[in-house]
Amino acid sequence: MIYIYDGTWNGFLTAVHHYYYDRENITNIESALSCSPNLIDEYREITADIDKAKAVENAIRVKISYESLDNILRCFFSEIAGREMWILNYIKLGFKIGSKIDSMLGTQTVLDVLIPARKVKSESHLMLGILRFELLENNIYYAPIKPDHNIITFIAPHFKERFADQNWVIHDIKRKLAALYNKKNMIISYMDLADIPDRHADELKFQSLWKNYFKHIAIKSRINPKLQKQFIPKRYWKQLTEKN
Repeated sequence: MIYIYDGTWNGFLTAVHHYYYDRENITNIESALSCSPNLIDEYREITADIDKAKAVENAIRVKISYESLDNILRCFFSEIAGREMWILNYIKLGFKIGSKIDSMLGTQTVLDVLIPARKVKSESHLMLGILRFELLENNIYYAPIKPDHNIITFIAPHFKERFADQNWVIHDIKRKLAALYNKKNMIISYMDLADIPDRHADELKFQSLWKNYFKHIAIKSRINPKLQKQFIPKRYWKQLTEKN
């Protein structure tokens, strides 16, 4: 049996709930967004249920630990293929041995979750430092990003706290996912933001000043592109004003 869910966190946790309560022998859990059904396997479509999802979240928090729930969440949003069964196996082990699971670094079941989780945590931390907002003509600050993992859930709260007095949008172009904040509330939703207004005239002026400043403080004899790539991989440079 293969469970098919809607690709969301709540949909996935609902599938985990059905695994425990329906006691079916499942071989995989797959997102409907990437699943390619065949004629051999048996499939069951799982409908997201917020109550069932919250029950699983609470069980992980109580029976394992809050830290484990955080690792599971980050692993899920890594979007690495196969993560659903890695997480299910991790939960099954965690329910047996409790909070000491994350100290078992020699266990593949644990590493399968911790390694993707750390990749997401590392990219989220990096993005907090390199994300650049641009002022648009409608006086909304806009930051386009193209992260490897689905990290917008983890970074948006940081900017909500730091730029609470501004209207802003963080737009994951790769996934057509955006965090929108209007000085009061923040929402994260899939949406098509194709018609982005032009940059504000002041933004262009300040970007020019910043590039000029960056150029003139650089000591040519000490420019080390190899070291720069180690600190910030080149695929992220398009987000940096000083590199464009």
